[in-house]
Amino acid sequence: MSHAAPSKTLAPLTDAKLKAAFGQMAHPRDFRPFVPAQKAPPALNSTRHQRTAEVMEGAFFQEQFALMTKAMEAPFVGVRFDGQEAAGTRTLAGNDAPIAEMTTAMRALQAVLRPEIAAAVCLPSDAPAWRRWHNMPMAWPRDGLGLEEMNTAERDAVMALLRSSLSQEGFATLQALLEINRFSGELIGREKYLNEFCYTVGLFGTPEDDAWGWQFYGHHICLSCRVVGDTYVLSPTLLAAEPTVVDTGPKAGINAFIETEEAALDLIRGLAPDLQARAIVLPSILSGDVPAGRRHWADSLHLGGAFRDNQIIPAEGVCAQEFTPADKARLMTLFETFFTALPQGPGRARRAEIEAHLDQTWLVWMGGIDDWSPFYIRLYSPVVLVELDHHQAVFLTNKEPARFHVHTITRTPNGGDYGMDLVAKLRDTK
Repeated sequence: MSHAAPSKTLAPLTDAKLKAAFGQMAHPRDFRPFVPAQKAPPALNSTRHQRTAEVMEGAFFQEQFALMTKAMEAPFVGVRFDGQEAAGTRTLAGNDAPIAEMTTAMRALQAVLRPEIAAAVCLPSDAPAWRRWHNMPMAWPRDGLGLEEMNTAERDAVMALLRSSLSQEGFATLQALLEINRFSGELIGREKYLNEFCYTVGLFGTPEDDAWGWQFYGHHICLSCRVVGDTYVLSPTLLAAEPTVVDTGPKAGINAFIETEEAALDLIRGLAPDLQARAIVLPSILSGDVPAGRRHWADSLHLGGAFRDNQIIPAEGVCAQEFTPADKARLMTLFETFFTALPQGPGRARRAEIEAHLDQTWLVWMGGIDDWSPFYIRLYSPVVLVELDHHQAVFLTNKEPARFHVHTITRTPNGGDYGMDLVAKLRDTK
């Protein structure tokens, strides 16, 4: 998570569509021209619980909630690649996770929770609630409780658990995204709805169980962390921001996802022309250029979002088996930017797993590769799915996807999300 301001010399905007969409901007992450002229009326500055009750009076969210529930209740299989099955490839093996520190923090949190909070957030290890997460600033009854309802001691203990479970860089990124959410609420006058506390907490099992973990989710953040035997899993994850930049206040300088964005552009720009042409399956993701039905109302171009645990990923793009060694090095650099939240041991193991399947990895790109165009990228192999997508406005006013609204997703295909495949193997051994 960079704190550096944009400094590179940008190519001028010459494309008419891009100029119409972004001509007011000083740089590709300049969100200021799209801040609403007036802040939201007091009626919209409600808590996420209040807002959820309001929108659930309408037919659209009633229908969507029903679809989400149906997807959540479907038997878990895991995301899969069309025509490429590799179930059962992962093994139960310790990956040098900070389990002792996590255990201490988990016990400390469970000890400090008030009974009414514990009743809502402490769940069985294998509870179906692992699959309830979403990216919206909403709070349905099944979402339970979160930081909003907790006192200072409880919140501090939650943060201590997350700090113990993530790398130093990963925890700093989490803090930056929480700050962006607070900053976003302040920008538009909806501080009660968008803030650093509107996140659900779930604690699954205890360290005495053979599998246990935690989940933290809400607007633009979902982290699902599980310890299965001695194996640490952080999957799925969703990390996002609107805007990506904080430009005022004591936290000014936050510049989220810039490393991933730059590594993605380095990869696609460096490919040979024939490989690049096959990777780019859609030359523009501006609103008039995306085929009807391809953009999802909540996930935009993502395929691995919430309630898509069993998504089948289409075969498209170009395979890294055809890449040069330099291409593969840039590919691994990009992969690494998606997994900076992993502690050192699990991060090392994840990189080795991804690298071992590099010749089975596919790259899909949609959008331009210039300095201004929004884009979507997907990398997929039997052991990993990552996506980055530039979105249209939700709380700002831009009608086109822009680089100041970024969503990223990571998943573990073929049953690996939530450590489900490893839990099954652990139970089989017993």
